[in-house]
Amino acid sequence: MLETLHKGSKAYYIDDQGRDHLIPIFSIGKHIAEERHVVKVEGLEDCFEDVAKKLGIKDNHSIHCYVSPPFGISFPEHSDPIDVFIYVMQGTKTMMVKEELFIIEEGHHIFIPAGTPHRATNVEPSIMLSIGIE
Repeated sequence: MLETLHKGSKAYYIDDQGRDHLIPIFSIGKHIAEERHVVKVEGLEDCFEDVAKKLGIKDNHSIHCYVSPPFGISFPEHSDPIDVFIYVMQGTKTMMVKEELFIIEEGHHIFIPAGTPHRATNVEPSIMLSIGIE
């Protein structure tokens, strides 16, 4: 997976206040191994096009990957101006969407319409894709 993540265009770690901080793309492995922060990698459309096709996505889209340690802090509740699919590659992702808890298992996904409040709660470790429809 690390080799694939190195193909991304930008990488960030998310601090304890839910703010993202730009990091060098080749330092991703170090940040993941520390298991202190969620790591976000952008620009992975070519690497995960098979997942977009599996979900029936034909429109222009962006693909970001989030690697979350157990109880990793993520963004506070927010809404996106575009529709988003959350697809779990590995582990289990827990998310609050409009005050409803979703537990998303490996190989499954949820759809979050534009403007819908949501946040990840990251109870267990996971690797997930956020696919935004542009």
